[in-house]
Amino acid sequence: MSIKPQAAVLLLSAALAVPAFSQDNWNGLRSLKPGQRIGVVQSDGKRVQGTFESFSDSAVTVRTDQVIAVPKDSVVRVYRRPRVGRGLRVVIGAGIGLAGGAVLNGTIGRYLRNEAHDTSPAVWIGAGAAVGAGLGAASGGGEHTVYRRRP
Repeated sequence: MSIKPQAAVLLLSAALAVPAFSQDNWNGLRSLKPGQRIGVVQSDGKRVQGTFESFSDSAVTVRTDQVIAVPKDSVVRVYRRPRVGRGLRVVIGAGIGLAGGAVLNGTIGRYLRNEAHDTSPAVWIGAGAAVGAGLGAASGGGEHTVYRRRP
């Protein structure tokens, strides 16, 4: 049994469109817990970032330095903010990569130096730190959309 290319494209586009439409559900805010870090994007482009307090059929309440109730009509998107930011993930990844580079320098680097392939220890350690920092940056830390209003 073979699937025609047009049917495959139609099925794939339908499968990819389902998550986009499923976010237009105000009751999706039930997944948030009080005290969780969130952000709210309003229709005028302003952002409110703070901790989640509560929500009702008419508004979402966010605590910044004060408690703000953002009306549902002006909410375009609500997202969860990460607990650990990208910068801290880069630093942690670089530290782990630094340790990994030191281990590689002590093992493979020593072997290669004994075999007349003179590779500086700084290359192993620096490369390990760079790879670790890159993996730390790519490991997440992004926002997760909880609610998005359809245009």
